[in-house]
Amino acid sequence: MSGIEISKKIVLINSASSAVVLVLNLTILIWLQQYLLKRISPDEYALLPLVMALMAFTPLLTMVLTGGLGRYITVSYARGDNDEITRICSTMFPLLLAGGVVFLALGWSAAWHIDKLLEVRPELLTDARAMFALLVFSAAIRLPLAVFSSGFIVRQKLMLQDMIDVACQLFRIGLLFALLFGVGTRVLWITVALVASELLNLAISTPISMRLIPAQQIRWGSYNPALAREIAGFGAWGFVDRVAETLKQAMDPLILNRFATSMDVSVFYVAGMVPRQLSAMLGPISRPFIPVLAGLVATNDHDRLRNTYLRIARYHTWVLSIFVVPGVVFRDEIISLYLGGTYSSAADVMAILLLVTGLRGLNALGPATVYAVGEMKGIALRMLLLQSTNLLLTLVFVMFLHLGALGAAFATLAATVIVEVALIWPFYRKVAAVPMRLWVSEVVVPGVAPAMVSAGFCLVVNYFLPIESWRWLFALAAVSGAINIILIIIFGLREQDRLDIGRLATRFPPSLRKIMLVISRETLHR
Repeated sequence: MSGIEISKKIVLINSASSAVVLVLNLTILIWLQQYLLKRISPDEYALLPLVMALMAFTPLLTMVLTGGLGRYITVSYARGDNDEITRICSTMFPLLLAGGVVFLALGWSAAWHIDKLLEVRPELLTDARAMFALLVFSAAIRLPLAVFSSGFIVRQKLMLQDMIDVACQLFRIGLLFALLFGVGTRVLWITVALVASELLNLAISTPISMRLIPAQQIRWGSYNPALAREIAGFGAWGFVDRVAETLKQAMDPLILNRFATSMDVSVFYVAGMVPRQLSAMLGPISRPFIPVLAGLVATNDHDRLRNTYLRIARYHTWVLSIFVVPGVVFRDEIISLYLGGTYSSAADVMAILLLVTGLRGLNALGPATVYAVGEMKGIALRMLLLQSTNLLLTLVFVMFLHLGALGAAFATLAATVIVEVALIWPFYRKVAAVPMRLWVSEVVVPGVAPAMVSAGFCLVVNYFLPIESWRWLFALAAVSGAINIILIIIFGLREQDRLDIGRLATRFPPSLRKIMLVISRETLHR
């Protein structure tokens, strides 16, 4: 019997609360990027993606120690073994504390010599040093506290965590506004506000997480070398996986910085903003399933594991397609309206990255399932191959063919098609015990077919009608989304989906309840 409650209601509440946080973050990001791009030079703006790219390497220094913490604590809780949780925390805390001190020293040394790592104009060097030093300090503080951070996700109290996140985000917004409008427009203030909100979040969430799982405590003298080696072994493959992910996140802007222009760095960052936020949807919606998957693995419930994998992949594909389709077709209009005609080359880059994001929705629970099952070696090697291919193609397109930001985007799409579709997707399905034929019939067909119809509508409208305002753009995107949703309701929903809609109907107002009951009964009587 698993110690983790497996409840659709809990998962739905946690996913909804996480979506609220995502919307808040997206709103801030959209306004902030537009505000900065119109007021500072491309060289100063490029500091943000470049410093963030360097920070993407920092988890590599500690991944071996932290990579398995969450998984081992979650599985121990699912088995009801509180003593094991305490042993895990007591074993890893001294190692992480020492790692945090070393990391801080190395990071601040790198911050002082950042001009050796990046091409930065002399007048921006002080800001670059300060940004990197602040981010290193925040990461060093988080490191030893990682042993106490699993309470929210293991106890499935993500709504509580999201409430804390929202409060800290509001603090971040207030501080950022005070600095931007009270002191001056500088990209440095983004980092100052971000680090301040992260430290506030740690101060609030860490004690609460420890109360949610009291076994998250330090019992001095309980250090277990064998347990440390086991967790480090799991984390070592997590390290390989993170190396691959770092290649993806960090090397594109760094390569553009060296072999293209600051404009290309800014274009790639701006173009990736919407795809990054859509990818972030996968986290909030998938995150509540991590303890659920751990419970299913702990009880060897393979049927429910397979069904959960298929349903969530289908839902992700539906959600992403509603945004990806108009984003790809109306890409020129979006960038033109957003930035007033500047950075126009970002449109095609955004479209390519949106396509990659949409494709990944077809196996949305793949990473979480691999993590829960513990198959880190298999996914780590495949991810390393994927991102190595991406890196090599980026060098070819940017360094030799001089395609700039567009070349970096093409490399991402090509690597996804060549490696991810061929090697990583089958591995995900194997771990989840999902046959390819079942995945095609339950995810690909109901997910892609409605999107193709709405894409046809957008292409026809875009060909015949000029789009010159946000109101007109949003209206057409809404019609596209409505077409997609209607087709999903008619052809895409499965019987279990409609049963769940019927159960949820009783919790909604009468007018909406009638619509939901019609949807619920319509397929059940077909």
